[in-house]
Amino acid sequence: MVITEYGDETEAEQALRSLLLPAFGDEIEKLNRIDRWWRWNPKPIRLRRATPEHRMLRDMGHTPWLRLVVTTIAQTLYLEGVDIPGKADTDSARAFWHPWVENRMGRKQVALHKTAIAYGSAYAAVRAVKSPQGGVHAGIDCYSPRESIAVYDDPAKDAFPQAFMRLRRLSPESCSYELWDSWNVWQWKRENGAYEFVSATPHLATDPYGNPVCPVVRYTNDLDLQGRAPGEVEPFIPLANRLNKDNYDRLLAQHYNSWKVRTATGLDMTELSDAERADRKARLSQEDILTGGEGVQFGTLPETTLSSLIEAKQADVEELAAVSQTPTTAFGKMVNVGDAGIAESRAGFYAKRDERQKSFGVSHMDVLRLAAGIEGRVDDARNFDLTPIWEDTDVRTINQAVDALGKAAQMLGVPKEQLWDMIPGVSKSRADSWREWVETHPDADTLAMQAYQAQLASAVDDGADQ
Repeated sequence: MVITEYGDETEAEQALRSLLLPAFGDEIEKLNRIDRWWRWNPKPIRLRRATPEHRMLRDMGHTPWLRLVVTTIAQTLYLEGVDIPGKADTDSARAFWHPWVENRMGRKQVALHKTAIAYGSAYAAVRAVKSPQGGVHAGIDCYSPRESIAVYDDPAKDAFPQAFMRLRRLSPESCSYELWDSWNVWQWKRENGAYEFVSATPHLATDPYGNPVCPVVRYTNDLDLQGRAPGEVEPFIPLANRLNKDNYDRLLAQHYNSWKVRTATGLDMTELSDAERADRKARLSQEDILTGGEGVQFGTLPETTLSSLIEAKQADVEELAAVSQTPTTAFGKMVNVGDAGIAESRAGFYAKRDERQKSFGVSHMDVLRLAAGIEGRVDDARNFDLTPIWEDTDVRTINQAVDALGKAAQMLGVPKEQLWDMIPGVSKSRADSWREWVETHPDADTLAMQAYQAQLASAVDDGADQ
């Protein structure tokens, strides 16, 4: 990790123009293509000799398949608390968790996770913000890679970047830039091609050991050892394109060839002009009956069978489910199997979810440690024993969960108070409030045990005094 500091606005602007803006320009075209497929607005299939009806059917066939891939995994990723090992009191956890609540990260995390999953990366930046009560508190903002970019010395290993840029469109002719280094947030406004320096504000962020850093944390979907981080959209664009083509083929056959065609040969219409023959055909309706003279033959042409087209589409849907580790039930396919079969069919999806929780959990803890450092909580900023607590989104009934947790308490001796967080629908904050209530309202058994322990302590003290 390299500590970057720009001495003045001229040096910072040079870095913006020569380093960050070119890097951003290299990525934006790819990100825009990903965005079109994620936001269900891809470039349309090119059709030769297309009529308005053909284009209408093509547009009707567009389905946001890849948005469903992103949403399905994102809906299992909700951070709801932090566990601090070795501390029985909840005050420490609440102080560490407070910046998350104060910055409304409970809502922001949904968009942050979806963005990181779709594009492959997203960013959270932490800075000091003046508090209405005096002093400063940590402010947390989240950014898409389509409006920002971070430059790393080693993108695979570094926890913090060398520099970070955020672009904000103000109007078609103007925009603003923010450049973050290890000390300041530099800001410019660009209008009609001219840059105007606005301000340089210290962000007051440091790493856990007090060293200045660029306080931006990257969230990656699938980071490898070379620093590459693909998302859940780009690898599957060809397959999604194929599915849209499947829809178009079916709609085309359904629109033009899904009913029997009645034919008549031998009709003498030689005395009619082409326009008159077309007019007679246009006047025919479904209930009309045609008759003809000698030599006229009537027949039918069978309709096009749609089953092969539907089967081809279903095969592509199952292929997308397999390669993206998305349950087929998310794409509308219902499977009549038992609990064991359902668990087995979702095993790959759960493994993918657990992997994303590991990656995003580390990033969330880095953000909260930066916030603790800004707010002067040095011990929290240096605490690497933190464990993120994720909401349980598994599909289970509360009866099944309570039965399993009750057996864990009775048969394995697990403290029941520590199992309350694992009940479906019970958040960590609610479980903490239950534990506090139990401490202030002990039951009869607890009171008897406390009295007995007090008597034992008194007897030991009496013996020691003699």
